Amino acid sequence: MDSNLSVFWRDVMTVQEPPYREPIDDEIVQLQDQVAQAARELARAISTRESALRADGREVPDGITLAPDWQLAYLYALHEIEGIAKRLADTVARTAGGTGANYAQLGAAWGITKQAARLRWPGAVRRPDDTSGEGEPFELRLGGGLAEIIQLPDDGGFIWEATGGNGSSGRAAQPYGSRTEAAAHAGAFLARHAGSVKDIDDHDGAHGGSFEPPPGSDGYVD
Repeated sequence: MDSNLSVFWRDVMTVQEPPYREPIDDEIVQLQDQVAQAARELARAISTRESALRADGREVPDGITLAPDWQLAYLYALHEIEGIAKRLADTVARTAGGTGANYAQLGAAWGITKQAARLRWPGAVRRPDDTSGEGEPFELRLGGGLAEIIQLPDDGGFIWEATGGNGSSGRAAQPYGSRTEAAAHAGAFLARHAGSVKDIDDHDGAHGGSFEPPPGSDGYVD
């Protein structure tokens, strides 16, 4: 493996302490406003009252949001957001656990105990070099693309399958001895096949291209 890639990924897979700081009040208020705006947009789209007005070509008055049925549409939208957040949390927790975080850290981030985290995400925490049986795959996102790191059974090592942000598909040409190594090669593929700037959010693009090895050295198959 390219030495720069190896050093980069070893650093990425090491949990920095503290992993995050407590958000300030203004940041929480901004997040709440963003969530509320997303819910309002969905409520406007699904509200039967508002949809009927638009279908008739009539102007939608601001006061429509006070209608109890519109508020029910808003409540439904918030419920969808709650479900989405939980599903995303499950994916993120398994990614964090598969790449170095422990149950105490997962629990602290989600506001629950270590024991509760273990019950919520069974099998999420694994050592990077653990090949003692088949484990659930975890996802790696970068450059608008998505990779799955898959643990093979019976000490078979780790492989990856990915779709880059530009639509290219790839997979490991051979198993790797550790989850870290497989993730490094998957990350290199995603960086090489990143999507256009408009398709990549700031978080995914933060390290785009910073750990791509020379062509042909990462063992991927397009």
